[in-house]
Amino acid sequence: MNAAIDPVIASHIEALCAAIAADPEVQAARNQAESFLADEGAVSLYRDVMTLGRSLEQRHRSGAEMEPSEVSRFQSLQDQADANEVIQSFMAAQDLLQDVANKVNGFVTKTLEKGRVPTHDEVFGQAGCGEGCGCH
Repeated sequence: MNAAIDPVIASHIEALCAAIAADPEVQAARNQAESFLADEGAVSLYRDVMTLGRSLEQRHRSGAEMEPSEVSRFQSLQDQADANEVIQSFMAAQDLLQDVANKVNGFVTKTLEKGRVPTHDEVFGQAGCGEGCGCH
């Protein structure tokens, strides 16, 4: 089913997206991400760390032995990435953009569940709200 969105809802979605795009923190995060993508050395280093890290993690989970040289190489790459300001700025930018997306999604999801605009606490929970809630 590919139902059209009501024009009133569509206009509010567009307004929300415009507000998000105009937010100075979001703009700064996007600029940091674009600076990272323009830096071939940083992208290559980041890709190498992520690829080797995933490979080592998969092997660890399957119980396969990891070569000390691979672990050492990974640690060296990770140290280089940790010292690279462009990569660190990119990661901070990713965190901020993902946080915005999660908050928007949380409010929309809870609105659809409740049939009304939820409170902040309904979406994100309260500190000390109890076991099993996922907030601690």
